[in-house]
Amino acid sequence: MATLNAYYTTEHADDPVVVASADDVAGLLDAVREKYPDGAAVLITVLVADDPWGQELSVGVDGDKGVLRYSGHGDFRGSYSKSVEPSNAEPVIYYYVTADSEFPPNSEVPISTVQAAVVEYLATGGQRPSAAEWQATEG
Repeated sequence: MATLNAYYTTEHADDPVVVASADDVAGLLDAVREKYPDGAAVLITVLVADDPWGQELSVGVDGDKGVLRYSGHGDFRGSYSKSVEPSNAEPVIYYYVTADSEFPPNSEVPISTVQAAVVEYLATGGQRPSAAEWQATEG
C-alpha cells in the first residue's frame, strides 16, 4: 500500500496531509466537509508520496457529493467521474485554493463513491480506481 499526499490549502504546499490508511481517507474527507460549507466545492489534489509525477487524482468535495479526475498510468489525457444516475446536467466548478476547475455534466457522484475511489487509489499505489465509473476528457 502506498502513502498519499493531499493538498487543498496553501499551507499544504510545504506540509501536505499524509494519507496512509482507509481511516485517513475518511478523516481527510470529513475534515474538508467540516471546514467548508455545502456549495464550497473544494478540490483536493492527491498524489502518491514517492511518485508525485506519475499520476494524480483530483478529488472534489461538496457536502454529500463530489467529483473525481484521474490522469496517469495509461490515461495521461485524463478521465472524469461519471455518475451511474443523472447528476449535474451542466458543467460544475470545483476550487483548488483559488483556481477553478470545470467538471463535465454527470460527473458528480455520491461522497461514498469518492471515498471508495480514494481508498482504492491508496491501496493500488496510484492506479485509476474501479470504484467509480469514468468518462473521457473531451478534445
